[in-house]
Amino acid sequence: MKAVKLLLSYIKYYFVSVGRHGLQSSFMYNLNEFVWRRDKKDIDQEKIENYRQALLRDKTIISVRDFGAGFGGKVYKQLPISFITKRSSKPPKYARMLYRLSKYLKPQYILEVGTSVGISALYQAMGNPSAKVITLEGCDQTAALARKGFQEFPELNIEVIEGEFSQTLPLAISKLPQLDFVYLDGNHKLKPTLEYFEMCLEKVHDDTVIIVDDINWSDEMKEAWSQISAHPKVTISIDVFMMGIVFFNKGFSKEKFVVRY
Repeated sequence: MKAVKLLLSYIKYYFVSVGRHGLQSSFMYNLNEFVWRRDKKDIDQEKIENYRQALLRDKTIISVRDFGAGFGGKVYKQLPISFITKRSSKPPKYARMLYRLSKYLKPQYILEVGTSVGISALYQAMGNPSAKVITLEGCDQTAALARKGFQEFPELNIEVIEGEFSQTLPLAISKLPQLDFVYLDGNHKLKPTLEYFEMCLEKVHDDTVIIVDDINWSDEMKEAWSQISAHPKVTISIDVFMMGIVFFNKGFSKEKFVVRY
C-alpha cells in the first residue's frame, strides 16, 4: 500500500513540477542550472562511490539501534552492513544533489541529522572540503562504522556525535557559530521533524539552506513539509519529491517551487 501511495505522489509531482523554462526567478534559474541540470558524476565523487560499493559488499553483521521510523521505531536488529547501506543511504542521484548544493552555496558549517553509514555526510563535505561538518547518529555501531569510513577521507573535517537526537542536536547547534547548511534525515515522523527544524532556526541566517529528507515518505512527512514550507521565516521552498529545500533570505518574496529532477 505504501508503494502505491508513493507512486501516486510521484505521478502528481511529475505533472505539477517545472523545468528550467518554468523558473522565472533568477536565483532559482541559476540554482537549477548548477544543481539539477548538471546531474553527472564529478571526479571527486568516485572515491565516495567506491566506498559505497565496498559497504554494499560487506556482509558483516552489526547491531542496529534505530530511533527513527526507517526500521520501524526504536528497535534493535542484527543486520548486515550491506543491507543497512542499501536501505538507508541516499541513491547516487540525490547524493550528487547534496554535493552540488554544497559546492554551489559553499557553506562553512554543515549539520546533518542522521549519519547512517556516512555516505550523505561525505557528499556534503566533499562539496566544500573546507567546511566543518557535524553529523548526528543514534546507533553506536553505525556511528563507529561511519567514523571508520571517514578516516579514508582525511581531507574532510567531519565529526560524528552519537546519541539520541533530542539530546545531541542542541549540543551540535551550540558548537557551531551559525548554521549554513542543514540536512534533516534522522526521524521520519511529524513531531520530531518539526522539533528539529525549530531547534535549527536559532542559528539560521539569510544564506542558510535546510534540506528535509523523504518529504513524500508518509502522510506525516507530507504534513511536516507543508508546515515547514509555510513557516514565516521561510522565503523560498523547493520540492524535488524525495527532498524539500528551504531558504531564509529576507530579500526574496515567499514562493514555493516544485522542480522536476
